[in-house]
Amino acid sequence: MRKQFFLALFGLVLIFNNCTNKKEFIINGKLSNIGDAKKVYLLVLDNLGQMKPVDSTFLDENHEFTLKAKSENPEFYQVAIGQRGYFVIGEIGDEIELIADLSSAASVYQLEGSEEAEKITEYNKITSYYSQKNGELAEKYSKLIASAPGKKDALIAAYTEKSEEIAEPFLKKSFEFIDKNSKSLTAFFAANIITGVKHDAYENKLIAYSKQAKENFPNNQSIQTFAKQMEMAEKVAVGQIAPEITAQGTDGKIIKLSDFKGKYVLIDFWASWCAPCRQENPNLVASFNKFKSKNFTVLGFSLDEDKAAWEKAIKSDKLDWAQVSELKQWDSPTALLYNVSAIPSSFLIDPSGNIIAKNLRGEKLNDFLNKTL
Repeated sequence: MRKQFFLALFGLVLIFNNCTNKKEFIINGKLSNIGDAKKVYLLVLDNLGQMKPVDSTFLDENHEFTLKAKSENPEFYQVAIGQRGYFVIGEIGDEIELIADLSSAASVYQLEGSEEAEKITEYNKITSYYSQKNGELAEKYSKLIASAPGKKDALIAAYTEKSEEIAEPFLKKSFEFIDKNSKSLTAFFAANIITGVKHDAYENKLIAYSKQAKENFPNNQSIQTFAKQMEMAEKVAVGQIAPEITAQGTDGKIIKLSDFKGKYVLIDFWASWCAPCRQENPNLVASFNKFKSKNFTVLGFSLDEDKAAWEKAIKSDKLDWAQVSELKQWDSPTALLYNVSAIPSSFLIDPSGNIIAKNLRGEKLNDFLNKTL
């Protein structure tokens, strides 16, 4: 089931300032519409990827606050206020002015104090615009589901499709921003958001950026971790040779990806418990039946643990192609090898074993196969 980072990450905006000759990093904040919020926390992202507190304070009578921390190198922080969180990047000498309206659904705010602020503000406009559009879409479909619960699955599928349509121009503008500001930490913030959005068409560009960022910020642990993740993604990016798959079928016999060499193969990562996977299966069945006589087949890889549930889903959904599993859910070595962090997830392999497309579904898969075969 594709992890839903899109809405969660859209509203977050980064703060970054130049270094001045001081001994500490300071955030001065002014808030409005605070509701019942009373205390403000400053959290830092540690080497384990966890947020830990470094400072806290109470809002004064004017809803203002000051937070301080020490950081010789630029580090990622979060200012946490009530239900809101604002990501911050700071180092010794920075002094940041943060103005936020806690009633803003997209967490839009103003900042002053550095040249980098203009870049942050620019990207904030991009995120807030598309966040608002997606929020309106989510609200619309929530009401539709409430009024017609029997159509929930179909409505969720429709919402997902329209959400991806909103994501496409967002991704385009985000990469334009990254290209223009590749040496700034704001660009890394944009890249980090993109990893939570469907970004297959831009994957190779994201990989290339990660290599630049790794060189530009050798002491930033978050960026180094990101670069390692992109190194894993690069191994199964479009244009690479698909790693071998060796796993047991439902009858216990070993099936290999190389058994299908000479064919176009869609490797489909799915599971019986994955609702979007099950919703997509009828489309995949239709594509399989349409193109199976044209040198095309499917290799299903299940992230199930329960063999009986896996076999039942195969029969119920009429999945008449080779199926394998390691019955280890997300701990499946093959899923880790293919850098699969959400399902459904798929890789289209050409007769020579090259990955030529990823995550094609429905009409997009049919269109691609029509052009290719």
